[in-house]
Amino acid sequence: MQEIQTILEKQVTLHKSLSVIVKGKTNFIIKQDVKALTASLQKEQSHIAAISALESKRIAAMEKSGHTARSIEEIAGSFPEYSILIPFQKQLIDIIQDIKYANDLNNQLLTQSLQLIYTELDLLVPAKREDSFNYTKTKNSSFQSNSIFNSKV
Repeated sequence: MQEIQTILEKQVTLHKSLSVIVKGKTNFIIKQDVKALTASLQKEQSHIAAISALESKRIAAMEKSGHTARSIEEIAGSFPEYSILIPFQKQLIDIIQDIKYANDLNNQLLTQSLQLIYTELDLLVPAKREDSFNYTKTKNSSFQSNSIFNSKV
């Protein structure tokens, strides 16, 4: 059980660190700092890899203790000595929900940024209105641009 507790402590620490990184991404997205955002993504990936490795170790430790497919709450309900693990589980749940909220916010910010970019591109570059499979068009037909820079008063 001590091994599982140690792994859970490390998972809580890594998840807290991941939460800081994810919240930092929000600021980088708002500031449009692509370089810092890229560095943050690399840190995030290394944390995710470390968390995955710890999760594999936790599963192996659970199998070794004979509690393979059971949750910590179920094990603690059956074996009171495992109730010491419940606070770690609750911490992990809270941190993961916090990370999920920050990721949802980052996703919304990125979506809005992309929508703004597409809107600006639509204003600068007109959409092609001619059918690309229309073979009956004449060679002299010129493309009619309707961007705001080519519009007539």
